[in-house]
Amino acid sequence: MSTFPLPLFPLPDVFLFPGMFLPLHIFEPRYRMMLDFCMENGGELGMAPYPKNWIGAGAPPIPEIVGYGHIIQKESLPDGRSNIILEGIGTAEIVSLDSTEPFYIAQIVRREHERNKNVSESLKEKIEELLVLTKRILLAEGAEEDLILKMNQILVHPFPVDFIASLIYFDFKTKQTILETTHLETKADLLKTILLGLNLSE
Repeated sequence: MSTFPLPLFPLPDVFLFPGMFLPLHIFEPRYRMMLDFCMENGGELGMAPYPKNWIGAGAPPIPEIVGYGHIIQKESLPDGRSNIILEGIGTAEIVSLDSTEPFYIAQIVRREHERNKNVSESLKEKIEELLVLTKRILLAEGAEEDLILKMNQILVHPFPVDFIASLIYFDFKTKQTILETTHLETKADLLKTILLGLNLSE
C-alpha cells in the first residue's frame, strides 16, 4: 500500500467532491505556509470538513475520508493573502497524521472512483432523473437561469453525481456519505433517495 503526504485544510462544512471547482481565500499565517508547502510539492491539497456546529477543545475532528484536489489557479495579493481555485480530483483515506502544527499533513492512500464513461443505459437514466430533480430544487431556491442551462452538461461530466452533490445543501453526515461512496450507481441511488425527499419537502 503506497501512501503519500497531503496537506489538509480544515473548514466547517466545506467539502471537495471529484470534478468540483472550489474557490478559497487564504489569509491566516499558518494557511499561507500550507499554501507555500502545496505549491512547492505538486500543488495538491485535501479539504477536511467538520460540522459547523462543532464545539470542543483543541483541533476539530478530521474525517477518515477526505476530498482532495489540485490548485489550478493562484492569485497572490500584495498583503500576503491569496485567492486560489482547487479542482477536485478524488478522495483519499487518511492513514496517519504526520503533523498538526502549524498545519495538518497526513499520509494518505488515494481511492479509485468510478467515472461516467461507457455507463449502462439504466445508469444514464438515473443520472437524467437526478438532473431533473436537481433543477427543480435549484429553481425553487431561485438559482440563475445560466446555472440551470449549464446543468445539462452534467450528462458528459466525468463525476456527474458528485457534481450534483456539490450544488445542493445536505446535512454533514449525508454529504460525507456521498463523498465516501466510490461506486457510481450506488452513489446515484443514494443521491436520488435524498433528492426525492428534498423535492417532497418543497
